[in-house]
Amino acid sequence: MKTEKELLIFEQHLYLRQPGYGTSYITGKYLMEAAMADYARIQELKNLPFETKNFFDSLNHIGNIPMALGHWELTGEKNHLEPILRD
Repeated sequence: MKTEKELLIFEQHLYLRQPGYGTSYITGKYLMEAAMADYARIQELKNLPFETKNFFDSLNHIGNIPMALGHWELTGEKNHLEPILRD
């Protein structure tokens, strides 16, 4: 990858101004993987093949909501919501 000074400066300033920006990608990836794993497990229990496209089509159909709610909508699983619902 070619290093572009202007892009590097922009990226450094962005991450310094918004400290949670980078970590939100990691957190989102974790939540997405957990939802996908539960979705795949449920598909297997129903003797249906897991297809990545179907997972993402279903997720996109739900719309722009928090991933925790999308996980629940896709799978019916509420375990990951317990800390939120408890309070």
